[in-house]
Amino acid sequence: MAANGPERDVGKAAPGKLALLYDGSCEMCTEGVEKACRFDNSGSLEPIDLFDPAVHSRFPDLKMENLVEELHAVDDTGRVYRGARAVNEILRRQKGIRSLLAYLWYIPGYSRLADRQYKRIAASRYQRDASGRMKESSPASR
Repeated sequence: MAANGPERDVGKAAPGKLALLYDGSCEMCTEGVEKACRFDNSGSLEPIDLFDPAVHSRFPDLKMENLVEELHAVDDTGRVYRGARAVNEILRRQKGIRSLLAYLWYIPGYSRLADRQYKRIAASRYQRDASGRMKESSPASR
């Protein structure tokens, strides 16, 4: 039995859940996780702001420098999915026709393209608004 109780095993999501560790200081990240939770019909998503003080004690093997780079999803066995692969895992857990979107990753080259696009957008996330569009720069900052 884990110190945090059986429902909060260290390094794992709660039973039947997928913990989504996201950057709560990022408008786009927060909106993206909120949209994922609205899309979710599995009831398995557990969004957690990576800046929550309990994150390090709950997921001690995950390093902050990696967490701030991309979305991390951790399942109830402790398996970690990062970036575009985390998005795929969210889709894979959906019920019914929504789960079919996860099969895009089996199209040759798709996973590599999704990963590259995810990293490109994530690298500029603080310059983007909640919808993912680049923010207008003010004339003073030009």
